[in-house]
Amino acid sequence: MGEDVVYVKCVLRGEPARIIRELKGRGVACNIREIVVQGLLALEEKTLEREIRVERSRSLRRDEED
Repeated sequence: MGEDVVYVKCVLRGEPARIIRELKGRGVACNIREIVVQGLLALEEKTLEREIRVERSRSLRRDEED
């Protein structure tokens, strides 16, 4: 079984484009691919943390109802 591959080709305008130019200019990342990958990893982490908080909250409410 091979590695997952997704081909992405898009044009970014406005705020996303400004952010990429700024990050490249500050040397945070050397290329756009790296910026996109790091952004996706950060988004996944933030989403998982949010889902964990929601589930904990639901669990606490269920425990209080019992």
